[in-house]
Amino acid sequence: MDKLFFEQSKSIKIYLATETQLDPFEKNVSRSYLNPLPIKAIITDLVASQINWKMPGIIADKAKEIIIKKKYRNLIERSQKIEVNDELYEGWRLNGKMQIREEGNYLRIYIYMKHV
Repeated sequence: MDKLFFEQSKSIKIYLATETQLDPFEKNVSRSYLNPLPIKAIITDLVASQINWKMPGIIADKAKEIIIKKKYRNLIERSQKIEVNDELYEGWRLNGKMQIREEGNYLRIYIYMKHV
């Protein structure tokens, strides 16, 4: 897998953010995005049927599967946005927790672009 990762990986950007509570009664939050951090990942496009099967309940225009090194787990769990090919995606979360599948020294993560 290491050789495949070295040959096939491309650069993506991870955006972290700081949150500021605007209204404590209504729980309104404002996010300020920090500078992106580049990491390497193997990127695969998902078709509509794969999106329905792998991310139930998500309505998305586009979705991707990314494979990253395990050492970036904390970074990806705290991410707000993930940039792939100049497009912003969000990580698939259930109950506020990023859904990550661990496979040896790598993590498999599903990301999607929100349907508008």
